[in-house]
Amino acid sequence: MSSNALQKPLSNRSNPVVQTNRHTISYGTSEIAFNLTYSDRETLEIAVYPDQAVWVTAPDDASLNDIEEKVRKRARWIVKQKRYFGRFEQTKDEFEYISGETHRYLGRQYRLKVIQIENGEKETVKLKGQFLRIRTRSKEDNLHTKELLDRWYRDHATKKFNERFDLCLQNLQKYDIPTPELQLYKMDKRWGSYTASGKVLLNPDLVKHPTYCIDYVIVHELCHTKYPHHDKRFYQLLNTVLPDWQKRKHKLERFS
Repeated sequence: MSSNALQKPLSNRSNPVVQTNRHTISYGTSEIAFNLTYSDRETLEIAVYPDQAVWVTAPDDASLNDIEEKVRKRARWIVKQKRYFGRFEQTKDEFEYISGETHRYLGRQYRLKVIQIENGEKETVKLKGQFLRIRTRSKEDNLHTKELLDRWYRDHATKKFNERFDLCLQNLQKYDIPTPELQLYKMDKRWGSYTASGKVLLNPDLVKHPTYCIDYVIVHELCHTKYPHHDKRFYQLLNTVLPDWQKRKHKLERFS
């Protein structure tokens, strides 16, 4: 698998893998480390991601001294954001897969309703109103409930991703984007990836997020079919075909 991947937030990295340099500035008695990359832009951007990583995107002609000074001026805000995200990591709980829990599908929240059925009845997972209704022969077996729900997510991801993949490809026809093979692939740290063998991999968990976020990941990986690395040409293409990609990216991180 190549490094051209969109990564997940929280305990994992949320920003794309880019060729970057790591720097540090002093702030009071502590230090702030940040990852620095350059792009064809007029202003400097500072972002703190849910894994508390600090990323700075600077104009191509910006000097390191100017960059460090601007980061230093935003140091208080950076520390505040890191503390905010750190609180979520400390309180993050695993799902128990019991009735009343909230799970997401296409960006919307649904409550689980786990229903015990007889041995001869068919086990099903259905979306009905505001509920994800799971009919199971083993209501007390949380692992089995999880397996049923995971299978439902994967089935719906297959259908939704193929639908959006075809639509995104159609919208990119004039940019001579080739048609790669699409596969679902469970990844701990990535939403999507474009492999050296020419495949687009999408994490089935992405189906829990809004459609416009799914489209962003797909378009991002399709741009890699022309430009494998996160270089200037790649971002020029991404900015052209999806001008609001940064907003979609931030939405994806917020929903995660």
